[in-house]
Amino acid sequence: MTSRPVIAAAVICTLIVGGLIALLATSESGRNTSVNFEIVGKVAPPIEGATIDGGSFDLRDRRGSWVVVNFFASWCVGCRVEHPELVAFSESHVDDGIELVSVMFGDTEQAAQEFFAELGGSWPTLVSDTGGIAIDYGVTGVPETLLVAPTGRVVQKWVSVTGVTQAELDEAIAGFEGNG
Repeated sequence: MTSRPVIAAAVICTLIVGGLIALLATSESGRNTSVNFEIVGKVAPPIEGATIDGGSFDLRDRRGSWVVVNFFASWCVGCRVEHPELVAFSESHVDDGIELVSVMFGDTEQAAQEFFAELGGSWPTLVSDTGGIAIDYGVTGVPETLLVAPTGRVVQKWVSVTGVTQAELDEAIAGFEGNG
């Protein structure tokens, strides 16, 4: 036979847990996604710094061109899935003024070098002091990819566990070119 104190304790615990669940479900943070899309439509924040090959990159120098900005890490499974798509995209746009830049996220320069040596890709890749860039772009994880229009505005952001595809990038650029 169950005693009254045990029943009372179970009822109190149930009410507390139920109240917490209701609070979390109805709070603003409970409905908010962790991905920041507020950057879309705004002027792209600066991206400049040293690249994996010892060179440098500055987004301001690319004004007038489409630029795909990809945040990646060597330890990211989705980044490995996405990378062949980026290689194919880069190779198909060698001579048409569409550029790609990758920004390392939470990784080491050596790991990034090994990643590109293994999987290919010859576009500029920033590997140092990239944390501030990720913050400016609202990056919360990898892979994340953004499309910067020739005007310098961010026009699209992709967040997916398997990354963006060449077809999605080409379709977005064609769609924005057709509207402008």
